[in-house]
Amino acid sequence: MPERERHGNVRSVLVESDRQLIRRPEEGDRRGLERVFCDPVMMRYLGSAWTSDKVAEALQEWHDDWGVDNRWYGALLRKDTLEAIGAAGVMENTIPGEPGLELSWFVLPEHQRQGFATEITHELLHFAFDGLGAERVVAETHPENPASNRVLEKLRFQCLGERRHSYDYLPGFDTQVLWELTRGSWRQGTSWASRPSER
Repeated sequence: MPERERHGNVRSVLVESDRQLIRRPEEGDRRGLERVFCDPVMMRYLGSAWTSDKVAEALQEWHDDWGVDNRWYGALLRKDTLEAIGAAGVMENTIPGEPGLELSWFVLPEHQRQGFATEITHELLHFAFDGLGAERVVAETHPENPASNRVLEKLRFQCLGERRHSYDYLPGFDTQVLWELTRGSWRQGTSWASRPSER
C-alpha cells in the first residue's frame, strides 16, 4: 500500500478489517482516547494513567506525525457504528536496540474478548510486511498481561524473553516481554494467518 494517495494527500484510513478500521486521529477522538489512556485499569500494565493534557499532546503528535518516518498510530473504530473502541498502529524503531516496526494496540474493556485485538493486529501485520516491506515487526507486553501475550502467540510471534528499560512517557513500565515476527515467518504462515478468527 502506498503511503500517499492521489493528489499527494496522506491516507486517512490506515487499515480495515471486517469489523474495524484505524484512521488518523482527530480532535474529535480526544474523549475516546481519554477513556483509554486516563483509565488506571486500562493502563495498569504500563505504569500509570495519563492526564488529559498528556492525551491531548499525544493526539496532536500522532496526527502531525501520521505517515512520517513510518509513524502510523491512530484511532481504532468499529465500522458498523464508527464508535471509537481504542487505539492502534505501528511505529518504526521505537524500542531501544531493537530495529523494526513496533506494533501496539488498546481495546476498551467493553469490546474485549470479542477477537477485535487479533483481527486488527493481523491487518497491521499485512500493512507492515506487504505494504511497507518490513523485515521485522516487534511488540512489547507486560509479563503479567496474558491477554496481549495470547494475541501475539496466536499471530505466531516469537517470545524473546524479558527485557528491562524505561520510557519517559510510560513511567513504571520498566519490565517488558519482547516479541518478534520476521518477514520469513510471516510468509510461512500466510495461509494460516489469513483467517485468524478460525484459530
